[in-house]
Amino acid sequence: MTTKKETILIFAFTFAAFVLGTTEYVIVGLLKDISVSLGVSLAAAGILVSSFAIAYAVGTPFAVSLLGRIPRHVTILSGYAALLVLNALTIFAGNFALMFVIRVITAILCGLTLSLSIAAASEHIQASRRAGAVAWIIGGFSIANVLGVPVGTYIGQLLGWRAAFIVTSAVGILPLFIIASVLPKSDTVSVSSMKQQFALFANRRIRMAFLIPVLGVGSVFIVYTYITPILENVLGIPKQWTSAVLLGYGGLTILSNWIGAKVAEGDSRSKLKIVFIVQSLMMLALALTLSFTWAAVLCLMLIALFSYALSAAVQLYLIDLADASAGGSKDFASTLMPVASNLGIACGSLIGSLVVDSIGLAYLPWAALAFSIGAFAVTARCHQLDQEHLSIGAAARIHTM
Repeated sequence: MTTKKETILIFAFTFAAFVLGTTEYVIVGLLKDISVSLGVSLAAAGILVSSFAIAYAVGTPFAVSLLGRIPRHVTILSGYAALLVLNALTIFAGNFALMFVIRVITAILCGLTLSLSIAAASEHIQASRRAGAVAWIIGGFSIANVLGVPVGTYIGQLLGWRAAFIVTSAVGILPLFIIASVLPKSDTVSVSSMKQQFALFANRRIRMAFLIPVLGVGSVFIVYTYITPILENVLGIPKQWTSAVLLGYGGLTILSNWIGAKVAEGDSRSKLKIVFIVQSLMMLALALTLSFTWAAVLCLMLIALFSYALSAAVQLYLIDLADASAGGSKDFASTLMPVASNLGIACGSLIGSLVVDSIGLAYLPWAALAFSIGAFAVTARCHQLDQEHLSIGAAARIHTM
């Protein structure tokens, strides 16, 4: 591909990721309207959020494995188009059961499209731009949080909640056509069976790498899940300022993806160790400054700045490990980072709720600190295993000379 076509493809995948992220997150701002419209409680409507995350985490690897023998460009375009159609079909979702089914299928299609898009970018984009490309694509979800969710929520409140999903689908048509025009067509398919692909977890290095985002993302979400009550109930920030702080937090998560691209270049494991040291220090600083409002807000902004710094590096690390371990498993490996991130979100939210219920909001940063230290320890172990693998490989080459 030419550099121009690479840039267009990166833009199209990032735009598509923005649509996927808006599809996943916009429902949070519309839960009250949806619960009233479908005649269910707010708690029941909340199941539409958790079920999406669970379906995404559980269903994506199976979908990628089952469709592995179909050319990747066909799967990406078909999966993304089907997602847009399902979004539009929410206009017919007159009851909770139908809406639940639509959300579960949409979640799997979302994971399928994003994972294969990242795999395609890592393969078709030149090596020097690969880290930046993956960071941009993942960054589409951050942009969705900052821009897509508030705009979608406004549209839903103004025109009815179904309108938000229909508009999202309409916007998503543009990247669909761009991807179709520039994505290289290939007959390359996965040659590994589902059993062989799931056997990747027998590889100790892949298991360890999988834990990095579970702990790293979990650390951030222990705090982020309860950021509004922290701001209002612990730091005493007036409600009229909360939205401004959250907007600043969201903006810095976008910048965090740029940092993530830099972390992914070269020896990413060494850089990741530094990221988790910084994250740990920020969690510690937050824990110690909760009595000083603006110092604590500054710590939260710094946490946001590094919240996605691990994403591109771990995503490419998992793909490279899988490619070296079992050829033909690259597409399946591309699902591991999103799955691990969703597990991290689930674990972080769960641990956060346990902490809040048992000892209070003020102790959340300490729990997050424990997760950050764990992420550092796992990353350090991964780096050690990498060095041992390189040493064994070098010794084998010398022996055969």
